[in-house]
Amino acid sequence: AKGQISTVDEAAFDVGENLAITPGSVVFENELIQLIQYRPATPRVFERPLLMVPPCINKFYILDLQPETSLIRYAVEQGHTVFVVSWRNPGPALGHLGWNDYIEQGPLTAIEVVRAISGQKLINCLGFCVGGTILSTALAVLAARGERVAASLTLLATLLEFSDTGEIGSF
Repeated sequence: AKGQISTVDEAAFDVGENLAITPGSVVFENELIQLIQYRPATPRVFERPLLMVPPCINKFYILDLQPETSLIRYAVEQGHTVFVVSWRNPGPALGHLGWNDYIEQGPLTAIEVVRAISGQKLINCLGFCVGGTILSTALAVLAARGERVAASLTLLATLLEFSDTGEIGSF
């Protein structure tokens, strides 16, 4: 009815049961992230790995909702080795961390680990929402250092220019 707030049956969603069910393994972790690796589901595999950086709020499973809507599952079914950053829920113990820490301990570290595991100099990158903003900042830092590590960058719903944020500025 009009004016009523609908509720969501939270029991209908269970991580690892009907959400985030693409098989993957944690291959690295630090104070801020875990890096999950998903192996390709095809006999032929792309040489270059794909690193996905989701938003800090929605976590990695926003990219792996259910088999029919999972971007991660789709990528591995196409022959990609996928690595995904899983952000830690920050509590008071992480209150000392700032933007630079998120850049350094997030994508800069993830890129280094992905390159070491894969043996590839160049990787493909995908960022979603503020994860895309953080990833783009990391790639800009690397470019300023004279390092080119991304063969491609795909951004989904990512804000890069903040001088006129529009409605999001109210947050």
